[in-house]
Amino acid sequence: MLNRRRKRKFTLVKKIIFSFIAISAAIVVFCEYHLSDFRPEYIRVQAEILSTNSVSEAVTETLNQLSYDYDDIAKISYSDNGSVQAIETDSFKINQIKSSVTKAVQEKIAKVYDNQIDIPIGAFTNITVLSNAGPCITMNFNLTGSFTSEIVSTFEQAGINQTVHHIRLMLTSKIMTTSLDYSGNITFTTDFEIAQSVIVGQIPSYYGNSSRIY
Repeated sequence: MLNRRRKRKFTLVKKIIFSFIAISAAIVVFCEYHLSDFRPEYIRVQAEILSTNSVSEAVTETLNQLSYDYDDIAKISYSDNGSVQAIETDSFKINQIKSSVTKAVQEKIAKVYDNQIDIPIGAFTNITVLSNAGPCITMNFNLTGSFTSEIVSTFEQAGINQTVHHIRLMLTSKIMTTSLDYSGNITFTTDFEIAQSVIVGQIPSYYGNSSRIY
């Protein structure tokens, strides 16, 4: 009688262990199956968010440090009758802005080269209420990038004899994302207003109908 109880207990324990192993294996297979489709898109989105935020922070910090206003970058010359004769830009400061920004974003991306994402198992179910449920699976990816910048000068009519002169920084970022089983490229351009001024008086037509790139 005692032996039968022991055998039943042993059999029950084996069933529990076997069920646990089977469920664990099923979860692993389920996650791996869905992860192969889910991971590339998830990493791409996270990499895009991280890179755009990093670039924006680096540019904003650099422009705040340089603290240039319109008069530091551009000088307006007027004729005797009050018309705009010429608008000259400071090429040294323009080049300084471009080089400083490019260096800053490169350093910023280098600091976030190694990245880690924790994805809850519930996210693989595509069920909203379960998206944050269950233990997390960790995924790693790397970011590298190249950057080009240019200063764009544009003019916008603001009324009679009034023109708004915009000086903007256009930064193009090419980010490469890599992981064990995924690689992809992200290219985006961000537009930052460096300075602007309302110019009163007529300006030459070649200023008002065109944009200049430095």
